[in-house]
Amino acid sequence: MLKHVWKWPTLGLLLTSLVLFGASKSVVGQDKENPERAELLKLNSVSTEDAQAAKLRAFIKNKEKAKKAIAEAVLMMKDAKDKDKPFNFNGSTILGQAAHILKEYEAGERFYEHAVELATEINSGAKMLQAYDGLINMYWDAKRYAQVIQVCENVVDTKGPMELESAKPFILERLIQAKAKQGKFDEANNMAKGLIELDEGGWYFLRLKGWIQREAGKFDDAITTYNEVLDKVDANKVMKAELKDTIKDNLRYALSGLYVDNKEIDKAAKQLETLMKRNPENPGYKNDLGFIWSDNDMNLEQAEKLIREAVEQDQKDKEKLKKDGKIDEVVPNAAYLDSLGWVLYKQKKYKEALEFLKKAATDEEEGNHLEIWDHLADTHMALGQTKEAISAWEKALKMEDLSKRDSERRRKVTEKLTKAREGAGD
Repeated sequence: MLKHVWKWPTLGLLLTSLVLFGASKSVVGQDKENPERAELLKLNSVSTEDAQAAKLRAFIKNKEKAKKAIAEAVLMMKDAKDKDKPFNFNGSTILGQAAHILKEYEAGERFYEHAVELATEINSGAKMLQAYDGLINMYWDAKRYAQVIQVCENVVDTKGPMELESAKPFILERLIQAKAKQGKFDEANNMAKGLIELDEGGWYFLRLKGWIQREAGKFDDAITTYNEVLDKVDANKVMKAELKDTIKDNLRYALSGLYVDNKEIDKAAKQLETLMKRNPENPGYKNDLGFIWSDNDMNLEQAEKLIREAVEQDQKDKEKLKKDGKIDEVVPNAAYLDSLGWVLYKQKKYKEALEFLKKAATDEEEGNHLEIWDHLADTHMALGQTKEAISAWEKALKMEDLSKRDSERRRKVTEKLTKAREGAGD
């Protein structure tokens, strides 16, 4: 698993010129006698993008409290019945995002759909896109691909403002990706061809073709396609240099992952080394290179050095973010701690490895990953702690798969767990 995950751009990133905020209708029926409801209604007045981000961060800081607040907000929506709903566009989108992050998907659906209704009422293309984008991304993260497709089809079929019409190719892109996630690769490829033709030989939707090939496990084809995209971007004479460099970095990062998938570790390392030289302050590239080297028993001392540098840089970056008020606390990156523990394991420094792997696994936000718990179990076994290893592997199998690589790892974990139980006499 590469730890510095590059995600496909969302509409919010593709349409950065749109500033999406502001209330869409006035709020009526505020319940001043219920402090909890009154506090929730204050979300309606949070209008600027920075203020909304800060409010969202504060809202979800205490997860149990936030979940109760979301449940109360749902009741407020139900209590309103046919009357004006209690939350305007601002409040609905903040609550939708909070529900999404906390995996309260039914609640998130209610708030995002309400935001769509409010945006549609005032025919605001910008707000319609923000609400639809939130709803589509929530369904995507929940792996509800049929609903992703349904929402995307609704958007494509809707005649709307200029902003909505301009975004439809990108909505189609997400629809195609959802088709691929369902295993409908031929259909996805045929639809992607249409977008490539629409782009008249441009680079953007050609990348989608490579994405589908990777999803289908055709790594050689995907590598060829991504290199073609990289050449097209490099040859573009119109694109500004800064944007071109950013896009090329994203493509190189995708290629590094593809080369790992294709067991071409030296080529993956070459891409990451290029990224490191271009972005010396980015800890993710150092971590990834250190991790793939250690995972393949290569350059272990150099790998450890890179990963430790990544951990230190991540700490500095987060301390600055906290100082600037953008995060509330500095928490070590669980993926980086896992990498450090793993490279130490590979060097047979098991006790030292265990310390970092325990920290990674107990991170409630990022530590719930099959690979991290598998690494922890391997280390327990190396130390002769069979009972602890069995417990860790059992926990690992409860984690959801986050990538195609996880399905193969799950098979191996099951085999190791069975062998450990037999050895322990269970």
